[in-house]
Amino acid sequence: MKLTLRHLIYAVLALLFARFVYLNRGQLVEIAAVLRSGVWYFLLIVAFLFGLAVQNQGRLYSSIYRLLHLPPERKKLSAIFLVSRFMSVAAPSGGLSGAVPFIQDARRRNLGVGTVLVANLIYLIVWYSTFTLVLLIGLLHLFLVHDLQWFEVAEAIILISFTSLLVAILALAWLAPNWLSAILHRITHFTARIATWLNRPIPLTIAQTEALANELTHTIYLIRHAGWRPALRPFAIALLNELLNLLILFFVALAFGVQMSLGVLVATYSIGILFFLISPTPGGLGFVEGILILVMTSLGIADESAATITLAYRGFTFWLPFILGFFALRRLEQQTKNAKPNIELS
Repeated sequence: MKLTLRHLIYAVLALLFARFVYLNRGQLVEIAAVLRSGVWYFLLIVAFLFGLAVQNQGRLYSSIYRLLHLPPERKKLSAIFLVSRFMSVAAPSGGLSGAVPFIQDARRRNLGVGTVLVANLIYLIVWYSTFTLVLLIGLLHLFLVHDLQWFEVAEAIILISFTSLLVAILALAWLAPNWLSAILHRITHFTARIATWLNRPIPLTIAQTEALANELTHTIYLIRHAGWRPALRPFAIALLNELLNLLILFFVALAFGVQMSLGVLVATYSIGILFFLISPTPGGLGFVEGILILVMTSLGIADESAATITLAYRGFTFWLPFILGFFALRRLEQQTKNAKPNIELS
């Protein structure tokens, strides 16, 4: 068998997968022990809801792809979503590694890489915007029960500020594309000066900046001509995903004899996802577990129950996507390999 760069990259990712699992084997053993002690039919419901959530992520990407006139292959996009979750943990690079599987898929299918990047930008805007609604409800509940902490407010401000920046970029492309191009040019010159001063490669060229501005302008044109219903559909799907994720946490708690009230459920979920998004470790490993236990115990859940729920919940929402993402990567590689002979024969 001829060794290619793709085989080498996959081998490196397989080693990273094995290393990450080995280094965190203690937590995996604890999760397995905890899941064995839970009520099996509630855990079965959680597994079913997880499957629905993954499929719904594919629907979300598909709705955005359809809006941008890209082939909306829902099942494939669900698999790529899982791969992106694996990549963001196995090879973290400031959040950029999650977009790599979508870029690779675009190159395989001869799609516009710039358009796919914009699709991922829209995905982030839709996800963060809908999650922010849930987060505000969770923060309000914590405020009303006098349990809102300064670090929770600080992280919420960071997330909302970042979301506002993404929305502002799209708004500029909509209202003043020339302004957006000028701003991006200035940012490019500024980063080029810093890179030169630090003796580092220039991250963005003028040509790449212009291409990005053109893609954003073209995206706005497509959204305008699609109408309001297709443009709002991704937000509806993203809200459904938030509901599915809330139900996952609710039934995980039920599996261990804890029935969360709506306020406790929303507060726990929203703070957990907030620290998942803004954390110095891949996927918030270590930080999310700590904050989930802290929030639940402060809202009246016993320490032991909070720790048990946290381990089981992270097993379903962190470890399961990570492991499935690795195998989805292998499956996509195999599908690509099998598709090549068919193309040559046709």
